[in-house]
Amino acid sequence: MNVRPDIEEFVASLEVFSKRKLNYPTEIGEILQIAFQTGLINEFEELVFHAKFLTRAQDVMKHIGYEAEGFEKLSTEFQLGVQRSTDVLKKVVGRASEDVMLKYSDTFFATETDCFVHLMKFYSDISWIKNWQIDGKPLPYEKVSSKTTIDQKLVNRQKKEKQQNQSSKSLSRIQRSAILGMILFVLFLLIDPPVTILGWLISLWIAALLVYIIVQMFFVRRNINSHRTDE
Repeated sequence: MNVRPDIEEFVASLEVFSKRKLNYPTEIGEILQIAFQTGLINEFEELVFHAKFLTRAQDVMKHIGYEAEGFEKLSTEFQLGVQRSTDVLKKVVGRASEDVMLKYSDTFFATETDCFVHLMKFYSDISWIKNWQIDGKPLPYEKVSSKTTIDQKLVNRQKKEKQQNQSSKSLSRIQRSAILGMILFVLFLLIDPPVTILGWLISLWIAALLVYIIVQMFFVRRNINSHRTDE
C-alpha cells in the first residue's frame, strides 16, 4: 500500500517525538491514510483515544498487581476497551484492499496470544499520537484542512473586494451623473431663470437635492475605501 509522503513524514516525526523506535510505523501510516481517504477521521481519533487508555491501563495493572484494590474493575474496563478498539480498527481496515485486510487480520485479530501482544505494541505506538496532539502538533489531515480554510478565506476576500470595487464604480457613476445634473441645472437657471417665487423654491429644492446626493455619495465611497484599507 502506497502511503502519501506527508503521512510518511508525519510517522517519521512521531518516532522522533516518542524518542523510541516504533513497532509498527508502516501500519500507523496505512491506518492514517485509510481513515483520511475514506472519511473515517472520527474513527481514527477514537482509535487513538482507546490506544492511549489501554496502554496506560496495562501499565497500571502491571504496576499494582492483580491482588490490588481496583484491579478487577480496571481489568474489566481494559477488556471492554480492547473489544471496542478492535471493532473500530476492523472498521477502518475493512475499507482497505483485501491484501491489507488479510495482513491486519493475521497480525492483530487472530486468537493467538502473539496477536494480542502485537496489538498492544501497535496501540503503544498509536498512543503517542495522543501525546502529539496534546502537545499542539497537527496531524496530516488537519494541515490539509487548515490549508483549505486559508484558501477559502482568500477566495472569499477576493470576492468581497470585487464586490466593493463594483459598488465603488457604481457610486462613482451616480456621483458624476449628479454633478453633471447640477451643472446643467445651474446653466438652465442662468439661461432661463424662474419668474415666480414657487419656481425659485422648486429650483432651490432641486439644487439642494443634487448637492445632498453628491455629498452622500462622497461619504459612502470614503467609507468603502476606509474599510478596504483596514482589512
